[in-house]
Amino acid sequence: MYESFYHLKTKPFALLPDSSFLYSGSEHQAAYSLLEYGLLSQAPFMVLTGEPGMGKTSLLQKLIAEHGNKHKIGLVTNARYDIEHLLPWILLSLGLSTKRLDPIEAYHMFSEFLAQESKRSRRVILIVDEAQNLGAELLEELRLLSNMNDGRTLKLQIILSGQPDLHTLLQRIDMTQFAQRIVVDYHLKPLSETDTASCIRHRIQVAGGRPSLFTQKACALVHRLSRGTPRLINQICDVALTYGYAEQAKVITSKLVAQAALDRCKGGILPLAAKEELVGLATAPEDASEVEASIPNLRSPVTEESAAGRFISSPERAYAQGMMLKDEERLKEAVDLFHVAAKDKSMWLKAYAQIGLCYVKMKEPHAAIQAFRTALKDEKASPGDTIDALYFLGRSLESVGQDGEAFDVYRQIEQSAPTFRDVANRTRGLRTIPKQAAKGRETAMGKDSWLSSAIDNFQRFLIGSQK
Repeated sequence: MYESFYHLKTKPFALLPDSSFLYSGSEHQAAYSLLEYGLLSQAPFMVLTGEPGMGKTSLLQKLIAEHGNKHKIGLVTNARYDIEHLLPWILLSLGLSTKRLDPIEAYHMFSEFLAQESKRSRRVILIVDEAQNLGAELLEELRLLSNMNDGRTLKLQIILSGQPDLHTLLQRIDMTQFAQRIVVDYHLKPLSETDTASCIRHRIQVAGGRPSLFTQKACALVHRLSRGTPRLINQICDVALTYGYAEQAKVITSKLVAQAALDRCKGGILPLAAKEELVGLATAPEDASEVEASIPNLRSPVTEESAAGRFISSPERAYAQGMMLKDEERLKEAVDLFHVAAKDKSMWLKAYAQIGLCYVKMKEPHAAIQAFRTALKDEKASPGDTIDALYFLGRSLESVGQDGEAFDVYRQIEQSAPTFRDVANRTRGLRTIPKQAAKGRETAMGKDSWLSSAIDNFQRFLIGSQK
């Protein structure tokens, strides 16, 4: 309906899981990195949990798409606790049998298949979606199947994905043997306001549209209504585009989002938050400045003059425009605007961290490292922003082979925030470092080093926040 009007190749906010539309924000990237780590480290069991609509299935589909050629992957999506045995469903997911087999015959067929794949240097990866529906007995069957791994060669890896009930089930006393075999465990949290806006723009861009189709205020309202749940974000944005098409609106404003969400809420089923503000927003006059902030900045590229401040009223606006350009892959222009934003000392770390991320996207890791180092000179930044910058610095150092410094960055993060993303796994992976790298670490951690100063700042903020 609205696709041609907004120059879209397809609907950007369809509810069907599609890994090509998956937005790799901080949460989903961390979850995916851990799943990949589990595959590479031959973890027998991995667990991914999250509330409904968090994008777990899309993550799994991405994993299948990117690793399906190297391994044999089976996806079980509809097994329930009331079925007698799980193995027939596993055989079906792997394309081995559609017949009702005797349990012994089924076990023999599965064992032979694992052996054959192992001879071809391929592992069998079994993914069970909505695994909270299995119950303790079928999970125990999975644990027993994992015993087919002979201790020398891992033949079978199992990934369980489900809602928080799965996490609760695995914490039961009678599930201790199972829980002890889980190497990777990640719980997806809702998107932040920044990630919500980036997700909206990412999906529109993948669909062939203009990333800034939704205004900043519209994205912020979508976040408040959805609480950062991707499925609800998709529903709100889809109906907002329909309303925008009906009104022939060039951009989707917060007023349009409010009108669409208000009507969508009348049925009382869609679980949206912040409903009380919808009536006022839906009936208020359109804010012309909201539209102007979206359209003019996209008609012409950012020039040196504009980056110097001619068209930019404040560092906050420079930062917001930089984020828009970054989402559109106009990275060099975004860097100029983030430099303008960094003139406000309160935005120093955020701005230079975004500069670093732009250089990461431009595949200029050394420039990214320098930007993250500059960001970490901010002595007044919050612990959360500081630890994020440290993490991205560690990833950039790894990418250029500076494992010694990366190890120290991860180790310091781990000591202060042991559950932060995949830091514990990365620290373990880098723990065995050649002597030359260790010597480099000692130099990098010298009294006057930037890393030592950054870590001191981080520790000071942590101590202050606990008072």
